[in-house]
Amino acid sequence: MALTTTASALEDIKVNGQAKLWYETNNVNDNDLFDKKDDAGNAVSSGEVVFKLGVTGKQGNVGFGATVYQSSTMGLENNLVNATRTNNSSDMYTGEMYVTFPVGASTTLKIGKQELQTPFAYTEKWNATPNTFNAAVAINKSIENVTLVGAYVGQTNTAGSFKTDGEVDNSFFDGAYAAVAHVKAGSASVNAYYYNVLSTADAYWLDASASVAGVKLTGIYAGMMPKGDLAGMEDNNGFALSASTKLAGFNVMGAYSQVSDDNGLPLGNTATGFKKTKLPTAGVYTDGIYVAQPDSKAFKLKASTKMAGTGIALQYVNNSNDTTASKETQEIDLILSKKLGDVNMKAIILDRDFDDAATDAAAGGQHVRIIASVNF
Repeated sequence: MALTTTASALEDIKVNGQAKLWYETNNVNDNDLFDKKDDAGNAVSSGEVVFKLGVTGKQGNVGFGATVYQSSTMGLENNLVNATRTNNSSDMYTGEMYVTFPVGASTTLKIGKQELQTPFAYTEKWNATPNTFNAAVAINKSIENVTLVGAYVGQTNTAGSFKTDGEVDNSFFDGAYAAVAHVKAGSASVNAYYYNVLSTADAYWLDASASVAGVKLTGIYAGMMPKGDLAGMEDNNGFALSASTKLAGFNVMGAYSQVSDDNGLPLGNTATGFKKTKLPTAGVYTDGIYVAQPDSKAFKLKASTKMAGTGIALQYVNNSNDTTASKETQEIDLILSKKLGDVNMKAIILDRDFDDAATDAAAGGQHVRIIASVNF
């Protein structure tokens, strides 16, 4: 009877899931595309199969959410790949587990393991599995068209670089406090973020967007102020501008970013070693490790459309850096997407080259990434 009463009190129960195959190969360093490994035994192709199951619901004013991941190689390393994408392969782990409840008339508190989307601490979804955080987030909407957010971000399941692990701890990301304000007025919006990233830096990020004559314009100004125990690090800042519109059936955009040349920290995701960045000049591989670095100047051009049910996007990214020769790089990405029955297909074909000959020999070349997923 107790179980029946509890179950009937739950409301808005929603279940969602995904099955995904993630595969990538390259011909970097004179490798051949689609080979498992090179002559030295280093991985050329990597892959993973991921199953995701999520549920949300509420009981009265209390909401909840949970997401479980099962990551597996499915034996692919025996015939197709030589490495997995994440270091939790063949494990089942909890990606999210949180509750939400009101605190006063206009404030909601969300506590637990969850995804976050802020410029300097966020969940990256490009890889086979995403990183998540143990956090407490308070959201206040007492002022019209203004959303205020306060957050304590305690731990992440990032194990460094782009790899994720089901276990949350402080081994890589020591946590952060953040204060955020989102303001919207018509087609214009302003977002302001301030962070105290423990053991790393104080940081800020300001962005503003508006639509003018059919063109969306966005400006960004951000900075990092390293903590005292980061010897030799200096305050640095950067800015970015982007414009996007629709032209002759194509969605087109252009962006430029510049980071000051001080000996400072990158303007990227502190939870993944600055692997990714919210700067609009980032490409697939020319990401936070390049365009967000001190002394980087980057521009990006992109055009996308849909033909015969196939999404087609072509983009070019150029990054220059007078301080670090290995950061001087160009990238061309062709991104194709199509739905085949219930299967969502996505393919990325990219070419990278570097101005520095040694870096180009070690990292320049082509990559092919294929992602097939079924959502339910």
